[in-house]
Amino acid sequence: MKEPSLPDSRFEYTERPSYIGLYASDQGIRAIDSPAKVRILDMLARQAMAFEDLVEGSGRAKSTISVHLKDLAESGIISAKSDPSDGRKKIFYLNALYLAGADSSGRGVFDLDKYIPGTFTCNGDPGAMFRFLLTTIRLTLLNQGIMIDPVLKMAGLKAGKALYPCVDAPGISSMVKNISRIWKDNCLGNVELERTDPLTLCITDCFECVDLPVSGRPACAFESGILTSIFSSFYSRRMTAIETHCYAMGSNLCRFVVLGEESPGI
Repeated sequence: MKEPSLPDSRFEYTERPSYIGLYASDQGIRAIDSPAKVRILDMLARQAMAFEDLVEGSGRAKSTISVHLKDLAESGIISAKSDPSDGRKKIFYLNALYLAGADSSGRGVFDLDKYIPGTFTCNGDPGAMFRFLLTTIRLTLLNQGIMIDPVLKMAGLKAGKALYPCVDAPGISSMVKNISRIWKDNCLGNVELERTDPLTLCITDCFECVDLPVSGRPACAFESGILTSIFSSFYSRRMTAIETHCYAMGSNLCRFVVLGEESPGI
């Protein structure tokens, strides 16, 4: 069977002068609107990095990056530790929680009325009602340029922890069957186990994204959080559910590859 394709681990970056990111640290919530700082934080969200790598990845002068790192550190958004291979150098890492982002250039990029009907058929289908409510909230925010994927991921992690006792089973195949049953019974979609190495799940009629416009990017942050939490509990170590295919990417299904912390691609 063909190996499932994963998102490119290299960060593809386009400067977004109209973008604002909200980060929560021990010192409070701070809005970041500097394109250079946004770039630094985008890179550190992927992995901890040395100063030289941040300079190279940002395309900015060392003095500029140094000033931005100092400001971000003083704000409690990033921290640094000694490089284990060279005590003279520092490794910088994200020390804050990314809450949401807003991008004025993304406002009104699609016809909201096309995806949110003015009336709703009250047919007693709880799954359809849930999708309608979730889609209405999310699309309204997206159409104003507000991205809440980080918050949805956090909510999914909480929901997954609560759901785990309902799906727990001795083996992975049995547990996926339990997940599939719960999703089907609650009209959340159809879950199938595609393969076990790496663990790959396919979901059709996905409740989170099937009604969203095609954006070219994965959109199931909530479901990713749920699966991340469930499989982290199952394996008793940190796992990550990475969405490689999505209705919002133009695919006919959603595919999640679940990888361990030490696996490539995280």
